[in-house]
Amino acid sequence: MKDEPVPPFVGHLPPTEWSVIEREAAALVAVWGRSRQAFATKVSSIQLQALLTIEQHETINLGRLAAALGAVPSSASRLCDRLEAAGLVRRSHCEEDKRELTLSLTPSGRSLVEELQQRRRADLARVLSEMPPAGRIALLRGLQAFAGAADSIMERQAEEPEDDWTRIAARLLA
Repeated sequence: MKDEPVPPFVGHLPPTEWSVIEREAAALVAVWGRSRQAFATKVSSIQLQALLTIEQHETINLGRLAAALGAVPSSASRLCDRLEAAGLVRRSHCEEDKRELTLSLTPSGRSLVEELQQRRRADLARVLSEMPPAGRIALLRGLQAFAGAADSIMERQAEEPEDDWTRIAARLLA
């Protein structure tokens, strides 16, 4: 992604407002990312990023996976060797071009990704249940406005056209 200049009015927020924004955003990121800790003994962060990327595409070739992970193809290939040995990823020949290998999740890989998603939702639900209804509505509206603004930026800067903030966050916080 290319950096765009920060609009002038944003740079002039008082330090106390920046602190509040950073603290509140950190709380959301921490709750989202906390569920990953339960998977630390199952797969590494980069392995989970690969699984989430493969899940997003259903099938993907090695070059595209490497690009999405910001890795060189040889490193992505070794990563996939480990995931395949663990029974989480399957390599198969592409239907259109038998020379090309595609990657897909095995049932065990899909189950691991689903387990992470359920864990994240449960962690978020615990926090949301502690909030008053008006706070949940305000949070939803605020997050929708934030995501809308982020989507506008994403449309101008996306390296991967299929990327969205949920998928990017999932990979970054894996």
